[in-house]
Amino acid sequence: MSDIIFTWNPWCLPVLMAVVLLLAIELPYRWLHMPAMEKHTDAFNAVQAGLLTLASFVLGLSFSQASSRFDARRGLVMKEANAIGTTWLRADQLPRPETTGFRRILTDYTAIRLKAYETPGDPGLHGLAIKRSDEYQTQLWTITSGAMRREPGNLGISLLMQTLNDTIDVSAEQLQALTTHVPTTVVELTLLLVTIGAFSLGLRFALDRARPAALSAAYVVASVIVISMMVDYDRPQTGFVRVNLNPIRVQLESMQKSPKGATAVLQAPL
Repeated sequence: MSDIIFTWNPWCLPVLMAVVLLLAIELPYRWLHMPAMEKHTDAFNAVQAGLLTLASFVLGLSFSQASSRFDARRGLVMKEANAIGTTWLRADQLPRPETTGFRRILTDYTAIRLKAYETPGDPGLHGLAIKRSDEYQTQLWTITSGAMRREPGNLGISLLMQTLNDTIDVSAEQLQALTTHVPTTVVELTLLLVTIGAFSLGLRFALDRARPAALSAAYVVASVIVISMMVDYDRPQTGFVRVNLNPIRVQLESMQKSPKGATAVLQAPL
């Protein structure tokens, strides 16, 4: 179920949900006859209202969680772009030959990070990009720590090491944010409750011996849209709504065009 929700084509879940909800409404109406329930309509209405209210509550809670995680991912993109930009500027504190090599590696590293965020739907390419970025982090840390050992009292190099550490830390936060989602159990519970709510509507229509097609369609469409948006918020780069990567992309272009980074490659190959 987790693959259908977060990995498959984003159209699969809405289509599947629409079919299930339509069947949940249509089957009771067509196949059940409930004359015995006519004396208990008040009780039935109370139970149905409770089911629909509970489904709405769980749906709102899940949507809030997904929206918060989407905002957090968007903030991490800006945080990482700022950390990389500060690290680029503070590389001037290194001896000139090391500054050139450091900035070349940092440019390649930024290109690889961007590639990793753009290809989460390709596990092979995404994994290779993450592995390559880890190698670049090691190279950057080796250069900086070597300079720090040679000049332990150099404040500029200490500041460079601090921002490099921030760059590495935020990359780990990004990886965690990209690989975790709203618990699948919560999404499944929401889908189940919405389906039960649709089934209760089908029972209501069977009891009344009338089914307003427009209202049924409106309920199905509204439910599919809201749940699809909730899930889509938790598919940051594979859904319809995607995290804006422009801060990192603009930072990379700035580094590539900078005279100080003229030796940097234009795009780090995978």
